[in-house]
Amino acid sequence: MVIEMTSYVANSWSGYSITSKECGMKIRMNVISCHTMIMKSILPILLLLLLTPALAAANECRNDDLDTDVEWVGSGSASIAWGRTYALETNDEVYTLRADDFDSSLNASAISIENKGEVRSEVLYLNLLEDDRYFDWDSEIKVELTGITVDSDKTPSAHLAFYRRGRPELDIDIDATSDDFGEIHVSSDQYLPEKEKTITIDVRNTGEAWIENVKLRVDIGKLELKGYNGLEFHDQTIYKNFGCMEKGDTESINFTVIAPAWDEVTSPYEINYNISAYAEGVDIKDGQHEANNSLTLTCTDPEIRVVKSVCYDEINMSPCNLVRSNLYSLREVVACMPEALIYNVSEWSIVELAIYNIGFYPVRNLNITDSPIPDGFRIAEMYEKGSPTCISEDRPYHIRYKLFPTKPGTYTFDAPSVEADFYGTNFSWESSGVTITVHGPDINLTKTVAESEGGGTYKVTLNLRNDGDRAAYINLTDTVPAGAGYIEESAEEGIAGGGLPLSEWDLDICRVDDSHRITVEGVLLPPGTSLEASYLIRPDRFDELDIPYAEVWFRARNYYEGVVRSSFWESGVEVVQVWDPSSGGWVTPDNESGEAGVNETAVPTPRPAEPQNSTQFKQSQQVLLHRSDGNQTNQTTLHTSQLSSITDRLPHQIREGMEWAGSAVETAGKIAATITDTSLTLIAIIVAVSGFLLAFLLLRTGGPPVSPGT
Repeated sequence: MVIEMTSYVANSWSGYSITSKECGMKIRMNVISCHTMIMKSILPILLLLLLTPALAAANECRNDDLDTDVEWVGSGSASIAWGRTYALETNDEVYTLRADDFDSSLNASAISIENKGEVRSEVLYLNLLEDDRYFDWDSEIKVELTGITVDSDKTPSAHLAFYRRGRPELDIDIDATSDDFGEIHVSSDQYLPEKEKTITIDVRNTGEAWIENVKLRVDIGKLELKGYNGLEFHDQTIYKNFGCMEKGDTESINFTVIAPAWDEVTSPYEINYNISAYAEGVDIKDGQHEANNSLTLTCTDPEIRVVKSVCYDEINMSPCNLVRSNLYSLREVVACMPEALIYNVSEWSIVELAIYNIGFYPVRNLNITDSPIPDGFRIAEMYEKGSPTCISEDRPYHIRYKLFPTKPGTYTFDAPSVEADFYGTNFSWESSGVTITVHGPDINLTKTVAESEGGGTYKVTLNLRNDGDRAAYINLTDTVPAGAGYIEESAEEGIAGGGLPLSEWDLDICRVDDSHRITVEGVLLPPGTSLEASYLIRPDRFDELDIPYAEVWFRARNYYEGVVRSSFWESGVEVVQVWDPSSGGWVTPDNESGEAGVNETAVPTPRPAEPQNSTQFKQSQQVLLHRSDGNQTNQTTLHTSQLSSITDRLPHQIREGMEWAGSAVETAGKIAATITDTSLTLIAIIVAVSGFLLAFLLLRTGGPPVSPGT
């Protein structure tokens, strides 16, 4: 049987046309059925062929034919005369080229190349196709004939252009985020324990040709990887295949790592974390290219923040209250001064030193250098929290002083500094200082005695100055003892030239037996001004004369009152007295720290937490007494400056009441100690309280300051 079959393809497999003289339609139907089966088998194959390039592109570059796809890079040119040679060095190889011959029409030249003893020759043409104008050596170098010239001697030269095979080059860059945690800046090459850090790795093809099958491997060491983000990860190593990378391409990955917790034993400077990256790939000739880089993360330094602060940087002089027990008299309060409690200070300020650890490592054994409390302040309360032996994020250190002023002026608290040795490295931190301005009058009284005009006459001069910045009314009191030989009317003459009209001096001279008491009341002393008064004496022998101190009572605004004393003389020798709260009263320069020589009638100011050395000076010091209202029944109200004696200078009725109160307290204390019955003990306490109430009610008088009675 002969079958005539004609087939054709239109629009990709449109069908077959079959004719038969004997089989007819039956054979035609079988062929169609066969065609359908073939189509079902070919479609999956075609689909696979279409997808194969896309799948292969993940790892391989499409153009990898050495004859057509090498990426050539210009490598210079040369003119080689007939029979001459030229050495071409490229890609670490040396090629020797020679112009062997030329055709008669100078349209072609025979060029030979020698490398490592091997010689190859090729005839290059100028007037033919491009492929005939050049040849290459193992796809490493390409030589192109660009022209032929002859010199004056008719010697031809071949002009050649050289090319070398472009090669890929991988480069890796590792970058990490820099973060701020509170006040701590963590740079890109630092880590914080248990804190996240994002790492970005860029792989670049910085070469001159494509590279394929580029694989990246990242070793994160002891860091913890947070989330894979589609990365392959095992054995602390991240893997990524970038496939083909054209020249100039960049591929990146990023991931987050967490540094382990610190063991609080090992020095953080000995704990570093390394991230190492390695990339490799192959070129068109399967040459291997690789690159590597690493990043070392180090710890942050410890960070301490030192803050010196003040709550009120401008205050006024004012009184405060000194609480005493009902079981003690006023004199006993002086004796038991350390047990007294200061409170109800109307003008005060708080200076605080705070040390915070804003870093992430505890710092131990801090050495703190802070300025002392300036003279002119006393400590009412001290508060301390934490310890400088260890400062951590949750354990700061605070030391706070509640201060009340004893003298007007501007006081500077120097900047504190903190030092610490942190695992062999010394660090220091500091803060700025603070300033407190105290407003008020600063009354100073000096008393001098100088021989005047011979004849045994001496001039006693009293000088009053207000060195503060607020005005005050003053009452001056001085005593001329018996035997001093006061010259009558010399006081009136002495104040006439004292800077104030005589009419404004409320002068009173009272004679008691052979002594004279000179008083001046109600004189206003503005800031920065001074007044002077004087009188004359004519003692029998000055070297045997005792002259008492002069005293000034003053009153300013805000219930600010006080007393100032001058020097005194013993047997004609001046004795300087200063107020020393730590010694409990007025002392002389030779015994400031001892008990001997202390004026027992003085009422001391509240003692600071640590006794401070008093400053010796020849001028007087102001001592403050405050008159409070009758609601404060269980208090002795004293100003926070140096306090003067008051009991011996009170009117005799009040002194008698105080003595009665002291006696009642002593008796009540003895009874309470021996009687166990609760009711009787309560009665004894009430008796003691009543005695104090009576004494203080007598003290609570209003109005302007008055000179103490005798």
